[in-house]
Amino acid sequence: MARPDIETPSAWVLLKRARERVYTLPEDFPGFRGTLALFAGGLWHFGRVEVQGFSPKVDLLGHLRSVAERELASLLGHRRPVPFPEGEGKYPMRLFEEGPLGTGIALEDPFRSRIWVKGNRLQVIERHLAGGSFRIHLEVWREVEEGLLPQRFLLVHRDPEGRVVRVERFRDEYQKVGPYWLPVEREVVVEAKGLEVLVLRLEELEVNG
Repeated sequence: MARPDIETPSAWVLLKRARERVYTLPEDFPGFRGTLALFAGGLWHFGRVEVQGFSPKVDLLGHLRSVAERELASLLGHRRPVPFPEGEGKYPMRLFEEGPLGTGIALEDPFRSRIWVKGNRLQVIERHLAGGSFRIHLEVWREVEEGLLPQRFLLVHRDPEGRVVRVERFRDEYQKVGPYWLPVEREVVVEAKGLEVLVLRLEELEVNG
């Protein structure tokens, strides 16, 4: 419980602090290239990846290419810098809860977002879409000199009635290549109607000149 003589930071300040601790690549990030291994459908598939800026292209075929490019686009998109006042900071927000998950912040954005912040770190992110909602539970962060990298998190999907329909567990690994922290592995375990496992590995990475 906060002491009455200590002023609680505003929702805007709390969320800005937490967002700005997360590691991002520069806007002029040149991209990279390397080899790729994808485990999907019970088999390993091998190819190459070329990333221009934040846009990945993979030389796998059909559905496999879409899967690999989707995961890479997610990994890179979440490292893209967005000034806080131009992103979540442009919406009205308020504090609504204090508890074991940290301080809850409710945003008046199109997704009716709720974000919990604890120790200046993002803890839980909740968003509502037309077909339901999801929560991201950010469980483990890797701390590097330049900021924080999400390493383990859960993504829980719910239908419009609030029933859990899908749970995804993510494990991400990064490696410093030149001046940049780049993704080198993503493992996704999906609990839905069955159990699915997806692994994406990147090797021999070189930053574009």
